[in-house]
Amino acid sequence: MRRTASALALLALAACADIVPPRAVLTNYEYAAIDGLDSLTFKWRPSDLPVKIYVADNSPLRPHLVTAIDRWERAFLYGEFRATLVADSNAADIIVRNTPSFVNGTARALNAFATQCIGETNFELGTAAGTLQLPWRIYVWPASSATAPGIETCYSITVTHELGHALGIISPGHTGATPSDVMYRDPVLDGLSERDVSTIERLYHSPTSLIPAPRP
Repeated sequence: MRRTASALALLALAACADIVPPRAVLTNYEYAAIDGLDSLTFKWRPSDLPVKIYVADNSPLRPHLVTAIDRWERAFLYGEFRATLVADSNAADIIVRNTPSFVNGTARALNAFATQCIGETNFELGTAAGTLQLPWRIYVWPASSATAPGIETCYSITVTHELGHALGIISPGHTGATPSDVMYRDPVLDGLSERDVSTIERLYHSPTSLIPAPRP
């Protein structure tokens, strides 16, 4: 993900001090991004739920997004993430499009390169320290042809991967993820691994440095 290069004051959010992440004993991979001396971490707060996601009704990504939402929701035992599809992109916290990405000069992106399709998730830091400007923008598009064999499986894998970024797994190098994890840079796993689940649980039970910026 491309992000604005700015100094951020870490804003510690309340962790789940009274609930132990049930799979924290597993080896996790890195979820934070480093910006200068700052460690950038993000998660959706209970007050942000359900996260509002927009995808066009006629988009080929829509059924795969529904599956991806279900997969990530099931990764949490305590309902730390819930999402709903909305009809108005202007009201969305996350926008998903079946087009090549467009990134302006103040945003950064994380990319995924599967065989038949490409994914990218963009976010932008807010003007106030410790904030992230909504919406997240997810792009998933064919590497060559929209009718290529295996394209639907590729969409399923890549949409799940990119939604993981929008949940807060924003390490720009996909550091520590392996081919057995859906958050690997070149994902091949159609589903979540135990390490994917363990990592997202660890993130959501830890303090984070970014919160969504207030909407105008």
